[in-house]
Amino acid sequence: MYPIRILFFLVFWWLIQPALAQSTPPLERVVSVDFTNERLDNALKIISTKGQFSFAYNATIINSNNTLTLRATNSVRALLNQIFRGTLTYKSRGNHIILQKAEAPSETPKSFILDGYITDRQTGEKISQVSIYEKTTLASTVSNPYGYYRIKLSTDIPTVRLEVRRKYYFGETVSINARQTHKLDIGLTPLPTQTTLQPMIGRTSIDTTRPTPIIAQPVAVAIPVDSTPAPRSANQGPTIWDRSKSVVEETTNDFADWFKSTRQSIHDANLAGDTIYRDIQFSLFPFVGTNHTLSGRVINQYSLNLVGGYSLGVRSLEVGGFLNMVRGDVSGVQVAGFANVVGENVDGIQVAGFFNGARRDVMGVQAAGFGNTVIGNVRGIQAAGFYNMTMGKMPESIQAAGFGNIVAEEMAGFQLAGFTNIAARSMTGFQLSGYANVTAGNMAGFQLAGFTNFALKELAGWQLSGFLNYAKNVTSGHQISIVNIAISSETTPFGLFSYVHRNGYRRLEISSDEVMTANLTFKTGVRRFYNIFSGGSNLGMAGKPLWSLGYGFGTAVDLKRGWMLNFDATGHVLSGEDRYVWEDWNSLIRLNMGIEKKLGRHLALAVGPSLNWYLTDYTRSKPATRFDVPLFNNAKTTASNLSTGWLGFQVALRFCN
Repeated sequence: MYPIRILFFLVFWWLIQPALAQSTPPLERVVSVDFTNERLDNALKIISTKGQFSFAYNATIINSNNTLTLRATNSVRALLNQIFRGTLTYKSRGNHIILQKAEAPSETPKSFILDGYITDRQTGEKISQVSIYEKTTLASTVSNPYGYYRIKLSTDIPTVRLEVRRKYYFGETVSINARQTHKLDIGLTPLPTQTTLQPMIGRTSIDTTRPTPIIAQPVAVAIPVDSTPAPRSANQGPTIWDRSKSVVEETTNDFADWFKSTRQSIHDANLAGDTIYRDIQFSLFPFVGTNHTLSGRVINQYSLNLVGGYSLGVRSLEVGGFLNMVRGDVSGVQVAGFANVVGENVDGIQVAGFFNGARRDVMGVQAAGFGNTVIGNVRGIQAAGFYNMTMGKMPESIQAAGFGNIVAEEMAGFQLAGFTNIAARSMTGFQLSGYANVTAGNMAGFQLAGFTNFALKELAGWQLSGFLNYAKNVTSGHQISIVNIAISSETTPFGLFSYVHRNGYRRLEISSDEVMTANLTFKTGVRRFYNIFSGGSNLGMAGKPLWSLGYGFGTAVDLKRGWMLNFDATGHVLSGEDRYVWEDWNSLIRLNMGIEKKLGRHLALAVGPSLNWYLTDYTRSKPATRFDVPLFNNAKTTASNLSTGWLGFQVALRFCN
C-alpha cells in the first residue's frame, strides 16, 4: 500500500513541477551551473534548459567564441549579472528573457539606476515588500516577491543615501558614492524575537529641510499583573455610542485605504518610524504629485491639490479642488471643494463644500455644506448644513446644523439645530431645536424645542417645549410645556399636565357639591402647582345637568400633623338639563378652598366652601342646587348672556400618593 502512495506522490510532483516553474518569472528562477571554459552561447542554452525558459537576442551582441568558467547556484538574474557585468540589459516577457545591448553611458547623465536583491543577513533568504527610498527626491520602490528592487535616482543630488526599511527588521541607510548605474545588493538584520515585554524600537529621522529634535527612547517597565479576577462590573459590553464610534472609525479608515495602492500600503507599514518634511506639495490626485508614492510619510507646510491630495500632515495651509486627506495632524487652514479627511488632530479651520472628518481631536472651526464628524473631542465651532457629530467631548463649544447635532460625551456650550440635538452624556449650556433636545446625562442650562425635551438624569435649569418635557430629577429651574414629566422635582413644573413620581402631589378624589351629585377628580403635579381634571354626574336626576367636565389648577399648603389647605380654580362645562349634549354656552367657574385631614397614609377627607360664577345664554337659568348662598342673580346681562354667582360647598374623599 505504501509503495503505491509514494509512487503516486512522485508522479504527481513530476506533473506539477513544470507548472510551478512556470509560475516563477524566468529572471527569478534558481538554477545551478558548473561551467569550465564553456562557450557563451552553449552556457546560455544550458541555463535556459535548466530554468525551463528561452532566451531571445540578436546573435551579434554575443561573441560565441568567448568561454565561461562559473560554478554557482543562484537566480537567473544574478547569473546574468555575473556573466555580462552590465554590458547587456535583460527583461522577461512571458516565458522568455530578452537580451539587449546596454546603452553607452552619457558623459553627463541626469540619472542612474540601482538594482539588486534585499536579503536576510541571518538566513540569506530574499526579502519581499521592502521599502527603498531617497529622502531628497522622494524616489522610492518596493522589492518584488523575490527580493529584487530597481530604483532610478538623480545625479544632481549632493549626497545620496538610500533608506531601506522593512517591518520587523532594523533599518539600513546606504550611502551611494558612484553616480552611475550599477548593481547593489543590500542585507537587512531582523529584530530580536519579541518576548512578553518588548519595548518599541525608536528611530530618529533626519529632517531633509530643517533640524529635527532627537526624541528620547521609551523605557520598558515590567508591571506585575494581579491574577485575582476583578469583580464583575454592572456595565457589561460597549454602549451604542461605543459601537457607533467604532463603526465611524472603521468607515474612515476604509475610506482612506480605498485610495492607496498595494505599494503605498507597504510604504505605510514599513515607514512607520520615518517622517519626511517638505515646505510645499503640489498634487493632481492622491499620490500623483511632488511627493509621489511617499505622500503618506510626508508632512507639508503648504499643500496645493488640483483635485485631491494625500499626506502625513499639514502645518499651515492645504487647499484642494475636491478632496484633502491627511493621515496625521493638521495645523492651520484646510479648504476643500468636497471633503477634508484627517486621521489625527486638527488645530485650526476646516472648510468643505460637503464633509469634514477627523479621527482624533479638533480645536478650532469646522464648516461644511453637509456634515462634520469628529471621533475625538472638539473645542470650538461646528457648523453644517445637515449634521454635526462628535463622538468625544465638546467643552466650551458650539454646534449649529440644519438638521441635527450629536455629542457622544460631555457637552458644554450651545447646540442649535433645525430638528434635533443629542448630548449622550451631560450637557451644560443651551439646546435649541425645531423638534427635540435630548440629554442622556445631567442637564445644566436651558432646553428649548418645538416639540419635546429630554433630560434623562438631573436637570438644573429650564425646559421649554411645544408639547412634552421629561427629566429624571429636577433640582432647579422649571419645566414649561403642555406635558411635563419628572421622577422627582425640587421646583414647580408649569403645563396642562404635570406628573412628578416620587415627591410630587397626586390626589384621586370622589366628591359631591351643590351642583353635581358625584364627581371624580384627579390632581397631579407638585404641591405648589398642580393640574386638576374633573368629571361629574347627577346620576340621572331630573331637572339637573346630567354631566360636567372640568379642568383647572391648584395649590396646597402643608399645615403639618396631617392637615393641608387647598386652593383650586376650575372651569366646567355642563350639559343641558335632562340632556346629554352640550348646547351653546353653559359654563361654571369654581374657586374652591378645602381643608384636608389625613385619615391614613393614603386616605384623606376634605371639605370646604366654593365661590361659583355661572355663565350661560339668556334662555337658561341657574342650575338647580342642593344648597347655596346667592351672591348675585341676573345682576349681569350682556349681549344676551346670563351670569350669576353663589357660595357653595364641596366634600370629598381623597386617595393620596
